[in-house]
Amino acid sequence: MHYQIQEGYITFETGEWQDRSVNMLAANHLPVQGTNLVITREPLPAGVGFAEYLANQKALLAKELAKFKLLADSPDSIDDLPAHFLEFSWDNQGTAMNQMICVIHNNGCVLNLTATVPGASDEATRTTLVTAMKSFKLGQVPIVQEGAAR
Repeated sequence: MHYQIQEGYITFETGEWQDRSVNMLAANHLPVQGTNLVITREPLPAGVGFAEYLANQKALLAKELAKFKLLADSPDSIDDLPAHFLEFSWDNQGTAMNQMICVIHNNGCVLNLTATVPGASDEATRTTLVTAMKSFKLGQVPIVQEGAAR
């Protein structure tokens, strides 16, 4: 099995490996310092469907985050996979936090793309983050031959 990361890949000769990595991408070009996109992966627990997983996650967010306010909650589809989009704000020890989560269901696993903007988010930043999350595609990046039209 090959495991691809930005810098290269690892080859595992034997065993069953499951990707449970967390990737954090800092958006240094956006106006609000600390803006980032985090990607996490996890299997759906045994006997739990996607709708139940989403309900549990929303309840957990409402319980755990101070001054939680749900701003958007809608089903979606990303690369022909069932998905769900959440947008919310909350208070992190006096700092307003704005977050968007795109939850994607893929063969019994869940991929969470979470964008975070500390403080106030402007529309350009929000649009940049939503566009990035919704651009997700399964598989490898297509290889473009040098000199070929894109």
